[in-house]
Amino acid sequence: MIEAVLLLKDKVSRTYFNGTVLTETDYSSGRRLFIAEGCCANGIVTLTTGAFLSGYANSLGATDSMNGIIGSIPVLLCTLQMFSSILLESLCRKKCLISSFSLFHRLLLSSMFFVPLIVKDPGLRLASVIAIYGTAHFFGAFIGTGIGNWILQLVPPHIRGNYLGKKDSFAFGFSTILSLIMGWVMDWFRSNSVEQAGFMVVGTVVFFIAVTDFWCLSSIREPESIPHRQKLPDAVIKPLADKEYRKVMLTYMFWNLALQIAGPFFSVYMVTGLKLDYTYITFLGLISSTVRVLAAWLWGRFADATSWLLAARCSMGMLGLVHASWLFMTPETCYVLQPVLQALSGAAWGGIAISVFNLQYHYAPTEKRVLYVSSNSSYAGLCGFLSTLLGASLLKVFPSLELGGIPISGMQLLFLLSGILILGCVLYMGRLRSVSH
Repeated sequence: MIEAVLLLKDKVSRTYFNGTVLTETDYSSGRRLFIAEGCCANGIVTLTTGAFLSGYANSLGATDSMNGIIGSIPVLLCTLQMFSSILLESLCRKKCLISSFSLFHRLLLSSMFFVPLIVKDPGLRLASVIAIYGTAHFFGAFIGTGIGNWILQLVPPHIRGNYLGKKDSFAFGFSTILSLIMGWVMDWFRSNSVEQAGFMVVGTVVFFIAVTDFWCLSSIREPESIPHRQKLPDAVIKPLADKEYRKVMLTYMFWNLALQIAGPFFSVYMVTGLKLDYTYITFLGLISSTVRVLAAWLWGRFADATSWLLAARCSMGMLGLVHASWLFMTPETCYVLQPVLQALSGAAWGGIAISVFNLQYHYAPTEKRVLYVSSNSSYAGLCGFLSTLLGASLLKVFPSLELGGIPISGMQLLFLLSGILILGCVLYMGRLRSVSH
């Protein structure tokens, strides 16, 4: 027994606290494994957000407004990153904490699909799912910037755009195939009036992907970091007090305001407003992801050749126009209009995902990168969650009307407002030119 414990202790020490200097092979292997990890992470996100989460919450009795708020919980919990940076910055080895919290995050997401097996009261079921979902994203948000910084430690700046584009392409290729399969599975269960059993299958798939993701993270070597002792006031105030980085933070707050005021409601509208089935929703996802896979690679090369700021502004501007165009999305027009908008959305997100990820690191001082980015994510996340609450309130206020014979609901007006705000954010980002480097 003692021998087994010592062997386990040695294994953990070699896996998570190995102090040897990384070789070029370690760096190369780490970059490849992060691509595989990205596929797993994206697959889990696909199965625990969007139409799958909206459909599950709706089946448990959630209203449209409540559904949107549930979907924005991960955005709210980004505020934790301000505090997690204090702990992460104090560690020279972060791998054990990141890997463990990542596993807790994904296993909890898997477990929420099995709540109906244990909790019989309908109201308590939904409350339990919300509690588990929130707890899961507590762990996920706590390590968000730590994973991002770990990736950037392994990727030299001159290949960063190309690498992030490739990583994003593989991740969305995998999640597209996964969502198509699981969409078909969910429709089969729904047509046989056993939808809850279908969600349990989704939970089982999430469990196995979570274990694979943990193996990937545990297999990646981590460069040693120099610990920086920080106090809570530093995390809250210091990045905001930096005159140049404050422009970045205000940009991200504006972006989250514009995106999240309607973002969580798109999937809700497809499930409850347009009443599309899962197979068709995942087919639309296939269109978006196929375009995004190619676009991410092109946007990455574009960013390397020009700047991350220009790539961000162009891709965000495209998304703003897409959101505004959802004003005309009705059950009668969706089969013609939606495939086009999904393709344009995929092209836009191909640039947004990698540029928004990289810009916040790009402008932060290297030695304080985790602190600054964590603080940025916290303020932006809080702004995004409050924006979703505003969007949920506006749904109850916006009137239903007709425009040129097309019925316009409150949710469609919300999409138009989001598009206008995103375009406003693109204009505001012109202020960042003075700090571009």
